[in-house]
Amino acid sequence: MRSANIKIKSAKLFSILFTFALIFSSCSTDSSIINSETSQQSKVVFQETIDGVSCTEGQQKSGAFYKICVPDIWNRELVLYAHGYVSATEPIALPDLSIDDTTSMEKIITDLGYAFATTSYSKNGLAVKEGMADLADLIDIFKNNFGRARRVYLIGASEGGLITNLSMEKNFFLYDGALSICGPTGDFAEQINYFGDFRVTFDFFFPGVIPGSAVDIPQEVMDNFETVYIPAILSAIEENPAGAAMVLKINRAAVNNSDPDYSIANTIVSLLWYNVFATNNAAEVLGGQPFDNSERVYSGGAFMRLFNAGVQRFSADENALAEIENTYQTSGNIFKPLVMIHTFKDPIVPKWQQDLYIEKVAEAGNSDFLTTRAINRYGHCNFTSVELTSAFITLIHKVTGESPIIKDDLIRLRIVRRTN
Repeated sequence: MRSANIKIKSAKLFSILFTFALIFSSCSTDSSIINSETSQQSKVVFQETIDGVSCTEGQQKSGAFYKICVPDIWNRELVLYAHGYVSATEPIALPDLSIDDTTSMEKIITDLGYAFATTSYSKNGLAVKEGMADLADLIDIFKNNFGRARRVYLIGASEGGLITNLSMEKNFFLYDGALSICGPTGDFAEQINYFGDFRVTFDFFFPGVIPGSAVDIPQEVMDNFETVYIPAILSAIEENPAGAAMVLKINRAAVNNSDPDYSIANTIVSLLWYNVFATNNAAEVLGGQPFDNSERVYSGGAFMRLFNAGVQRFSADENALAEIENTYQTSGNIFKPLVMIHTFKDPIVPKWQQDLYIEKVAEAGNSDFLTTRAINRYGHCNFTSVELTSAFITLIHKVTGESPIIKDDLIRLRIVRRTN
């Protein structure tokens, strides 16, 4: 019965993995402000108006695709959305904006009277630098087509959460405030190590299930991960549940105790997905291999001396570590309101990332600008539309001292305008 149960749930697992790929998609050595040039070369390719919201899609000069939606009763304020990690193997496309199968980020924002804009970024994979630049360029595109917004806000999830925090530190003059969702904002190097540690731990307890290593992913594995290697991983952890438990324990990876079978499989496969699809690209973007466990002393239970002696060890390239430090590490130097939200049991970007950022902000003396929330739930970026709307309203209140006009009031305004 357990085997059948895992197979049934694995179908759901596939769909969640595809969702992760959409949500997470998740450099100069100078840490100076990132900005964009004029957006004269952008072009509109599609326009439509539905339920009082006019949407325009186009292409930026960088090659990124963008979408802008403006409600007919617009409050003259703009919200930009930074999406999460997308595998470099996927085509460039606008992000999926759906939330908990009931609504979308776009609808939440436009229902409150704000204009909404998002970009695909000009590349997939590790695209933090490109994301920051394309978002800055999108503000110019919006201004050229719709006029200058009175205020501009930024929302970002996962890799987009990191883009959001870095933008509030480096491009703070572009934004009045931001909402950062479940991003690796505390220590990007440790996020990479978290993925690498999980892979070497898995390989120790399940040797040969995935070819290659934590730092070298064969193309064949990437090409056949869904059809060959996900079933192989699920079969392996079913046959050796004690080994699976040790992998999770050593890495302190989150599971859902109320649904252990599904969440164990989901956590393991999802973390291995990131190792498989992000490793080679990260090494290329960073100019070297960034994972380092050469001196790590792992803990987590009995037989750890044997584990520490036998686990594969890797040393990071200095160039990669320098690039991370100069371009991807946050400082905590924020000067405008920033709201952050995370789940307690996030298996992909652990909550300690938010905790580390809180410490950075406190050390920088900027705690008055930071508001954080944590939701007691399993899952990466697993929030309801109500929770995200509440977090956004909190941001607006921190910036303006007021709350947004609710949708019913906007509808009444539309009726009055049309009557007049």
